[in-house]
Amino acid sequence: MQKKHVVGPHGLTWLEGQVRHELDILSHNYKPWVPPAKGPHSEPVLDVLIVGGGLYGLGLAWGLLRSKVTNILVVDQASTGREGPWTTFARMKTLRTAKQLTGIEFGIPSVSVRAYWEAKFGRASWDGLDRIPRLEWMSYLEWYRRVLKIPVSNETKVTSIGGDANLVRVTIQKDEAESILLTRRLVLATGLIGNGGASIPKDLVSNLPADRWAHSSDDIDFRKLAGKNIGVLGAGASAFDNAITAVENNASKVSLFCRRHELPWLSAKKGLENAGFMRHFADLPDIYRWRFIRPIIKTPIPPPRHTVERALEMSNFKLCLGEPWTTAHTDGADIIVNTSISNYHFDYVIFGTGFDMDILRRAEMHLLAPHILCWRDRFAPPQGEENTMLLSQPYLGAACEFQEREAGQCPVLNRISLLGAAATLSTGPMFGGLNGIKFLLERVVEQICKALFLENLEVFYHTFENGLQAPKPPGAMGSTD
Repeated sequence: MQKKHVVGPHGLTWLEGQVRHELDILSHNYKPWVPPAKGPHSEPVLDVLIVGGGLYGLGLAWGLLRSKVTNILVVDQASTGREGPWTTFARMKTLRTAKQLTGIEFGIPSVSVRAYWEAKFGRASWDGLDRIPRLEWMSYLEWYRRVLKIPVSNETKVTSIGGDANLVRVTIQKDEAESILLTRRLVLATGLIGNGGASIPKDLVSNLPADRWAHSSDDIDFRKLAGKNIGVLGAGASAFDNAITAVENNASKVSLFCRRHELPWLSAKKGLENAGFMRHFADLPDIYRWRFIRPIIKTPIPPPRHTVERALEMSNFKLCLGEPWTTAHTDGADIIVNTSISNYHFDYVIFGTGFDMDILRRAEMHLLAPHILCWRDRFAPPQGEENTMLLSQPYLGAACEFQEREAGQCPVLNRISLLGAAATLSTGPMFGGLNGIKFLLERVVEQICKALFLENLEVFYHTFENGLQAPKPPGAMGSTD
């Protein structure tokens, strides 16, 4: 019997050489092509500014660089290594999506997470891997950013967005100083937090001291919960992840509450996760986009089975089904939570209640929000199919760009694209993992490149005309191509 050849780890230095080699193979006639621009006072102008240095922001940046749109910048308000949820409020052990999924490589296999893993740990390790560990995923993204030389400015906060028909004007704060960036195109890739923020039941927290509760997306010091009795509201993956983390940090007891009498089990979008649906969802008629997304939004996302099983194996974890919280208040040292069935005493409570999808409430959008076209301005759902939250989402174009409610009132909007949960009705359910990222980023890169090309068409034609008038070089005999 022939022995199977096992390939061990080659190391990331070797892989980085492979990346350079693959890029060199595909480099013919592949150079930057967007003519430079200057602002009204000769200020430098970026071709694309991306807000958000997480998965979508880095992937989009590489897609643009791969298309040789190189005058770009990514900004993120977090410090290096804390972009996105992976080292902050994500508390699961592994990613929830399959390890085989790809999406941010743009045709270069050596920058895939599989290539990274095999170079670092060996092929046998990849073959035996179930799902990618969360912290190693963040290490991969940091490596991806470094090896592809993606320009990122960390600890940079966007405070205001404005502009005109020609340029986007972005006010930023960095090192306690404020400045202005001008860009031809702006992409908001700000994740769940940047698309509306945490969804918090205000009637439940209004009578609780701020230091006695947290949302699952907050920076929680779980070490301080050791020996405490913890209540968790919510039955999604993040609620279970926070409950498990509390148990692992020696909480005396953790009770998780679900208002339903059974845990959600149906993944509504699972049957739609195919290349055709994800590539062409944004091309569907409005009525079909509505009829696909409305049931997906209405159907609760089930927690992963392996996560639930892990929680149930913990002796000091309790699952309370069919018990919605009705009120919460303090009584001395205790937090008293009333449910539909009983009363509970806790030392601390965590709300795993998800996120809002209202980008228009973001402070940096205050100049733009009144002018943004929303679904309610373009679409009236059939009777019995109404959904106020979805109707409030922006009605986006082919590049996920905002559109004006009234033509001519805020023309900068079609230079600003949105990649995030508030784009779901326009672009599809692409923001819950890696499943649709490939198709969405390819679409946005293609549309941005198309726009940059067309708005510089006169420059390209002028260059072409000048080329036709070029003098013959001495001794030229045939083309030098």
